[in-house]
Amino acid sequence: MRGNGRALRFTLLLPLIVGACATPSLPVEEGVSSPFGMRWIGILPGIHRGTDFGAPDGTPVRAMAAGRVRFAGVMEGYGNVVWIDHPGGVITVYAHLSRMDVSAGREVSRRKVVGLSGSTGSTTGPNLHFEVWKGGRPVDPLQYLGKRP
Repeated sequence: MRGNGRALRFTLLLPLIVGACATPSLPVEEGVSSPFGMRWIGILPGIHRGTDFGAPDGTPVRAMAAGRVRFAGVMEGYGNVVWIDHPGGVITVYAHLSRMDVSAGREVSRRKVVGLSGSTGSTTGPNLHFEVWKGGRPVDPLQYLGKRP
């Protein structure tokens, strides 16, 4: 009987294990409208800590990888935003959402829809602002995902 219990636990955990180990993916398919890095913010230079994707209003936004939702709510500048903790000290941020489909504490799988793109917060139009943080510092999301040399 014990063997059956272990097999059942393994069967129940297998989707979570596979999701956590799967290759991270872009949250939307749309192209980049504003890259990570230094840029002018008004009349002053500043760092753009994420990558903006020109996603039309209502485009499904998917989790880069499996993780646990740290925060889902409204933040100044970001508007409706979802923060997800991933294994290895990685955090992803999905901002300007028109709708959030997850809540804090919830486990999400890779490619799970976490919300819909929008234009909440400080933005000039519908898009997804996507950040990746590793070791407490922002990193280029495209470089992190191997989408940029």
